[in-house]
Amino acid sequence: MISRATLDEQLRLAPTSPTKTFVLDVHTDDPDAYLADLVGGDNVEATRDASLFGVHVDEGDFWVDQLDDRFWSFHTDMPTSDARRFLHARVEDRRDLDWMWLPSEHLRRVSAPNTARRVRTEFQGDQLLGPDAVTSRLRLQATGAEASRLLDYLSSSPDYRSAVSLDGIQVDVGDADLGRLTEAVNRLGTFAVTGNSLELHLQFVRSVVLRYGTFVRSLEQKAIGWAALEGESVEGGGTLTGQPVVVKFSRPIPDLHRFTQELFAARHPFRLWGWPTIENDEDLGAIARVDAVDLHVGQRLRMDIGTTWMRIYLEQGSCGNTVARLVSNLQHRFDSALALVDSELQDGLLAQQHNAST
Repeated sequence: MISRATLDEQLRLAPTSPTKTFVLDVHTDDPDAYLADLVGGDNVEATRDASLFGVHVDEGDFWVDQLDDRFWSFHTDMPTSDARRFLHARVEDRRDLDWMWLPSEHLRRVSAPNTARRVRTEFQGDQLLGPDAVTSRLRLQATGAEASRLLDYLSSSPDYRSAVSLDGIQVDVGDADLGRLTEAVNRLGTFAVTGNSLELHLQFVRSVVLRYGTFVRSLEQKAIGWAALEGESVEGGGTLTGQPVVVKFSRPIPDLHRFTQELFAARHPFRLWGWPTIENDEDLGAIARVDAVDLHVGQRLRMDIGTTWMRIYLEQGSCGNTVARLVSNLQHRFDSALALVDSELQDGLLAQQHNAST
C-alpha cells in the first residue's frame, strides 16, 4: 500500500512530464466525507497515511495530501490541462473550495534564497484604469540567471511600478542531503517540478503554503464581530471587535464610477456583485459605498472606496481567502504596488514576519 514515504514511486518529477501540485483552500469538518463527495467515493483509495489519499478518475491519478487540514495538495503527473480542468470544475461548483491567490510578493519570496531562472508578469488594467493610463497592459517573460533584476528595474520606475504584477516564477532549489529541483509556481498555487527529490518538493510547497496560510488567517483575525461583555450573553450587551482591512493605492483611481462599475459587475476575475452609491465627503472627497456579494463563496463583503484607498469589512466567520483573492486581482488589474495600512497585514502581504526587517 502507498504511503507518503513511497509516494516518489508514483510521481516521477521527469523533465518530459513534470509533476504538478495544485493547492486548494478547503473548508470542512469531515475531510474524508468531503473528499469522497468531491471526487466520488468509488474513486478514492486509502493509503498507509491517514492524511494521504489516491484519487483515480478518468483524467488520471491525483495523490491528495491533507496534512494541512485547510490547504490540501493535489499531486499528479497527468497533463496540466486535464488536471486543471478537473479541479476547476469542482472549485467553480462549490462555495467552500477555492484556489490559493498568491500576492506578487509571495511569489517573489519564493526566489529567496533560491536562484530565479524565469519570471513572468501579467498586468491587465484596461477596464479599471481606462484609456488614458500610462501603462494599462504589461506582459513580459524574462529568462536567465538574473531574471528578477528586470522586475526590480521596472518597479523602481514611477511609470511602471504599479503595473509590475508577478504572475509566475521558476527557481532552482537545492539541498546537500535531499537533491536538486526546478520549481515553477504561479499565483494560483500551481507548482510544476522536475528533479530528483520529492521530499524537497513537498518541503518547498509547505513553505509557500505556510506563508500564504499565515496571511489569510491574519486577515480573518481582523474580521468585524461582536463579543459579549464579561458575564453577559451577546444578547445582553457586547463590544464590537475587529477592524476593516484598509488598502492604500499607489496611484489614484482615475474614474471612480467606472472603477466601481467594473469591480462589481459580477464578472471574472473579481466575481463581486453590488450596486455602489457615490457620495462626496468634505474631507475625503468622493467615496463609493457598496454592500457586495462574493459570488464564489456567497458571502457578504461591505466596502468603502475612495480615490486612493479601499476599506474592506470582512465579517466574522467569513473566509480571509476572499480578501486575498481581491487583493491579488487588484494587483493584476489596477495597482501592483498597493499596500495594506495595517503593519501586520502588510508584513503578511510581503510574506514577512511581523516587524521583520527583511
